[in-house]
Amino acid sequence: MAKFINFLEDRKKIIKKCFFTLFIIFIYVIGTKIFIPLLGEDFYSLLSKLKKTSSKNDFLFSNNSCSLLALGVIPYVTASIIIQFAQKVFPFFQEWQKQGDKGKYKINIVTRVLTILIAITQSFFMLQQNPIHWAKLFTIKDENLIVFHFIVIFFSVVGVFISIWLADLITSKGVGNGISILIVIGIIDKLFNTFKYLLDYNEPFLTQRLLVLFSFFILLILTIYLSLAYLKLPINYAVDQHNDKIDNHIPFKLNTSGVLPIIIADTFLNITNYIKIFFPKSANFINFFIESRSYLGIYFFVYLLLVMLFSFFSSFMTINPMELSEHLSKQNAYLKDVRPGLPTVKKLTYEIFKLTCIGSFFLTLLAAAPDLISFCFNNEISRNIKFGGTSLLIVVGVAIETIQNIKKEKNVKNTYSKFF
Repeated sequence: MAKFINFLEDRKKIIKKCFFTLFIIFIYVIGTKIFIPLLGEDFYSLLSKLKKTSSKNDFLFSNNSCSLLALGVIPYVTASIIIQFAQKVFPFFQEWQKQGDKGKYKINIVTRVLTILIAITQSFFMLQQNPIHWAKLFTIKDENLIVFHFIVIFFSVVGVFISIWLADLITSKGVGNGISILIVIGIIDKLFNTFKYLLDYNEPFLTQRLLVLFSFFILLILTIYLSLAYLKLPINYAVDQHNDKIDNHIPFKLNTSGVLPIIIADTFLNITNYIKIFFPKSANFINFFIESRSYLGIYFFVYLLLVMLFSFFSSFMTINPMELSEHLSKQNAYLKDVRPGLPTVKKLTYEIFKLTCIGSFFLTLLAAAPDLISFCFNNEISRNIKFGGTSLLIVVGVAIETIQNIKKEKNVKNTYSKFF
């Protein structure tokens, strides 16, 4: 008992941060259950009777709840991705990066403004995709549709910034990585419902469901490998370094770009839904293009091609061989058995390209997993599976990163041996 008390005392700060994080998560989950206000009693009475559906248009009205935090932090994540790419392209962003805290403040302001625009755009287009459906469903009169749209869009944007604020609290006072943790919370609900269905003995197609469960287990192993694997390139120093903290290698992750290529590919293809609104004549072709995904048609292969292309693009945007070579030269370091300068750049480019080929193959396989499962098994099983390889990669990646953050806060290696 004394060891247990000492164990808690030694890690009091970490435990406090963990409980604070759980408290913020609890508030966030409650926020996802709160309806957008000021929409009328008839609206809420009908809304509360709706059952959960698997519609693809749940992204604003998640689970048909029209919740205040339905958009979550996704618009902010999208804005951050755009700004990251802009920093590599536009010179004034690169100048801001060199200005320290002042430059970070400017970039943060631009990111927040872009977040507002993206949140407005996402909620507006989602309403525009089904205006007649929602009007009939909630018996909204035509003259009240404008007010309805304004209220939903306004509070959706407010909900985004509430989510960002909660994420910042987790980052500053909790275990860190707040944005990613809130994204995972939204995924876990789908994870629970999926595995609840797969393990239910009362449901039909038990053998097929167990095969799907086994495939998810294989995907889990692949995802962990993809998240943890990295290549070490040994480096030497022109002057002997007697500092143990200086690394003698450069680590390159197998999956340098994370889930970014899948997010960009999804966003790129989702634009086709918006094209139908402005160009109604193209609706037939776009519907054919989107529906081809169900039978592994042109949409499926275009999607996988985009994932692979963006994997290479984002990898070389994240790691610039030329800049890395210059950084090594400034540190009086060089790759083992490679001369500084152009040979180093070529070697780094080759290694990054080789890793990206392997990583993009695994990432493409994870992206294709939901469509392959839907194609191989019957429609009832595919309708009840709302959790794919991308979600698995996010959950595993965030879990690993959170554990690493906790270890940085307090050295908890050999915890179990100390405890027992």
